[in-house]
Amino acid sequence: MKHLFLCGSLVFHVGEDWQEFFYHRLEPWVHYVPVSQDLSDLRELLQFAEENDEEMKKIAERGQQFITQFLRMEDVSQYWKSLLSQYSQLFRYRVRRRKDYREVAAKSSHSEL
Repeated sequence: MKHLFLCGSLVFHVGEDWQEFFYHRLEPWVHYVPVSQDLSDLRELLQFAEENDEEMKKIAERGQQFITQFLRMEDVSQYWKSLLSQYSQLFRYRVRRRKDYREVAAKSSHSEL
């Protein structure tokens, strides 16, 4: 979904079965058009979108702005750092780094995952 927003597309989002870490900050009718899980409202929503082109452009723009503002590479890296740190607290043993392990890092902190 991130890439749809980045393209400036109007996003129609179906249900909540699949969640990425930033979804909870997205707001329906602000950043995307919500669609029911069974798609029963899809025709009506598509017709509404066609009849309200300017408002749909604003929603698409806000979705794109959200991603560029809150989903920078630094934000994604910080999320993973926090997630892995919290996950490590669940271990019942101490993880020790072996001498033959090497760090794998991106060439640039601005590269895409």
